[in-house]
Amino acid sequence: MLPKLDAQHKRINQKLDEALNYLEHLQEEKLHAAGTGQWSAAQIIYHLLTAETGTTNYLKKKMLAPPEEVGNGGVMAAIRSYLLRRALRNYTKKFKAPKVAAEVPPRPDYETTRDAYLALRKELGIILHSFTKTMEPKTYFKHPVAGKLTIGQTLGFMEDHFDRHFEQVKERSK
Repeated sequence: MLPKLDAQHKRINQKLDEALNYLEHLQEEKLHAAGTGQWSAAQIIYHLLTAETGTTNYLKKKMLAPPEEVGNGGVMAAIRSYLLRRALRNYTKKFKAPKVAAEVPPRPDYETTRDAYLALRKELGIILHSFTKTMEPKTYFKHPVAGKLTIGQTLGFMEDHFDRHFEQVKERSK
């Protein structure tokens, strides 16, 4: 795996491990407690799994295209990525999740969600192993709002998206 992608992958996996360790110690009632119009900790983790599943599936599909058919990121992708990541780090601003990632069951099974999430991250690792230096600057992911991003920018988005929601998990499970 390319060193930069390896470092990013290790970092997001470490954050997932920390979050799952935190959730393992929650009582069932706290895991599923939600305020009016808010998701519970279990629903947030389910949402993250759904979002990352969509991202991973998009990457797999896009990687089937010949590399010459995939555009380069360039300055505009860097600007879009920067703005997206900055917005995600503003925890006071609310965002509406894309419809596909907004549908969460009222009481998702935590163990099933956890196991699926861990399996998904392994699958992402396999995908990242196939990235070459020439593929790194290409836009293999299209964010619903920010547009086309390189793989490094995609992993950065995933990290900030995860961090944002894990803060919500900690806040709502107190």
